[in-house]
Amino acid sequence: MSSTSVQTRMRRTDVDTVVESLSAMFAGDGAALRLTGLDEQAGSVGLALSFDGVDCEDCVLPPGRIREVIQARLTAEVPGFSALDLVDPREKVEVPAARTAARPGLLRVLDPTAGAVTGDPDPGPPVGALRGKRVGFRVDVLWPAWDYAVEEWARRFEEAGAVVTYWRRAQGVKGAEGQRLQAEYDAFVGGVDLIISGLGNCGSCTSWSVFDALSGLNSGLPAVVGVTEEFTLLAQTLATDRGRPGLRQIVLPHSLQTLPEEQVRKAAVDAWPTLLETLGAVL
Repeated sequence: MSSTSVQTRMRRTDVDTVVESLSAMFAGDGAALRLTGLDEQAGSVGLALSFDGVDCEDCVLPPGRIREVIQARLTAEVPGFSALDLVDPREKVEVPAARTAARPGLLRVLDPTAGAVTGDPDPGPPVGALRGKRVGFRVDVLWPAWDYAVEEWARRFEEAGAVVTYWRRAQGVKGAEGQRLQAEYDAFVGGVDLIISGLGNCGSCTSWSVFDALSGLNSGLPAVVGVTEEFTLLAQTLATDRGRPGLRQIVLPHSLQTLPEEQVRKAAVDAWPTLLETLGAVL
């Protein structure tokens, strides 16, 4: 008795839904994503990124990472998807002239699995009683508003009997210095009982904030990533892409960086009860 496998045919409506969602997610940085081609039978999707509305190109997810995010979403949510042709104007890619003479920056990514992205939905352990706990704040060099928020939370953690320490991330550092900084951060994670990482307020900084929060979560610590409202979906997507969709988030206003300091501090104070509840912390 023989059996035949039936290939799932990709549907335009599924692709449109994902592209619309991704474009809305990238819009926080001013980027846009549009559909340029579709072969439902072959399962291939053509997309193009536009940066016409981007003020800070370095703030957008880097080319390799943004392609991984798009690939993962299509794989997870579009049955029958198998190949991605993505035009990212930041990439200079050598491709056969017969195929792409007028399309610099085109990369075709084939997915041999075309299966759903799986992961661990466990958000990690609760913090429990705060007294005596070592709280690790991962801050950054980009957003002074995050420092103000952290100062308000740190004061309350200390009032509850916790010990607070800090580590500041300079994102995007590569080579030997990048390896040194990562080893330093790994040691920082190893010396605390919980991690609060932020701030996700652009594509690139959200990626790094999630990455550093996941370092804590994957080490068995309670961990939460701080993001502003426009980047909650991106943070969720990035955590899911790395196999931990349950990563906790604490959400702050998107206008955080443009608010006066006193309003930023008030937003942090207002979010304090939510932060404790999210972490499963007890005063």
